[in-house]
Amino acid sequence: MDPLMDLNSRYVAIMNAIFSAQRSMVPIDSCLLGAQHSAFLQQASYITGGVYLKPQQLDGLFQYLSTVFASDLYSRNFLQLPKPVGVDFRASCFCHKNTIDMGYICSVCLSIFCKHHKNCSTCGSVFGQAQTNAPSTSNQKRKTPET
Repeated sequence: MDPLMDLNSRYVAIMNAIFSAQRSMVPIDSCLLGAQHSAFLQQASYITGGVYLKPQQLDGLFQYLSTVFASDLYSRNFLQLPKPVGVDFRASCFCHKNTIDMGYICSVCLSIFCKHHKNCSTCGSVFGQAQTNAPSTSNQKRKTPET
């Protein structure tokens, strides 16, 4: 999986796959060969009980792949597998792809944004509109207390 993929178009489908794997008790293993860690793959492996591995040296890559990732789930109980160290649970905003601590979330598709938008760029939902039939306070006449 390319860590630089366009999450705007694939985020919902990938998150649905991760949660389906979690519900089905299927671990997602990740072996990252890039220069930087992938918070998204760390989270996917952590949520599903899989292994996240970023080998320090590529010389032993075959050994990593054959022992860690090729072993069945039962055999993994007897192996010293890499433990998740400092999983980054922060999200990346969809607008700038920056890691953020706080943001705005679309209540329909769960897309994350660093700034408020009028519409969700993923699903097109309009932000900030209440779904109620009650008249707004600006349309109601203000009553003054009778003395």
